[in-house]
Amino acid sequence: MQQANLQVQQRDTFGKQSARAIRRDGDIPAVVYGRKQDTIPIRINVRAFKQFLRTYGENVIINMEVSEGKSEPVVFKEIQRDPVEKQVLLHADFIRISLDEPVTSSVPIVIVGTPAGLQEGGVMEFPLRVLTLNCLPAKMPNEITIDVTDMDIGDIVYVQDIELDDEIEVLDELQRMIVSVSQPRVIVEEVVEVEEGEEGEEGEEGEEGEERAEGEDTKSDDAEEERTEPELISRRRRKDDDE
Repeated sequence: MQQANLQVQQRDTFGKQSARAIRRDGDIPAVVYGRKQDTIPIRINVRAFKQFLRTYGENVIINMEVSEGKSEPVVFKEIQRDPVEKQVLLHADFIRISLDEPVTSSVPIVIVGTPAGLQEGGVMEFPLRVLTLNCLPAKMPNEITIDVTDMDIGDIVYVQDIELDDEIEVLDELQRMIVSVSQPRVIVEEVVEVEEGEEGEEGEEGEEGEERAEGEDTKSDDAEEERTEPELISRRRRKDDDE
């Protein structure tokens, strides 16, 4: 892990109102703590701090000098940003370290190259972008580089495939996937087609049904006529009898 110098100023005020006043003055509030020592509230010039982050990033050993005093090694614990405007820095936490004792840090993973499998229609997935490592500060890498140029469809790089010094302990699960090249996902939609024969059968059934219905209507008419004829005959008989 690389080292860099950062000069800050100690502050005597606390609270939300004090923090707002510090930000209005062009600084950001911060604290330094750890190693069973007193917590020191500090303030940092926001322009100088942003330039520091652009140059060194967050994975760096900081030789922090408080108000032109003796410097001590610290690392970033947390940087609070505005939830909407990410470029707005709100607060920073630093933790003291010893160069002779192991520290735990999140190291970014950087992908280099373009997988060969992409030319065959493959899709690259990159789910794990940070590795958590534990080692002496001087042994901590600034980043981990993975060359994916030779990766074909079906190739996968796991955590266990990363080559690191023996002094560096990986705290992530060794079977976790970092990057892979896989076949593209295809969504198949089933289309149900109705054959003409089925429609014809339905049509024939419909016609047969209509014919049956018409036949039933004809039979019912004939039955009515048959029922009415005896009634007429009986009336004629009664007339003759009367005469």
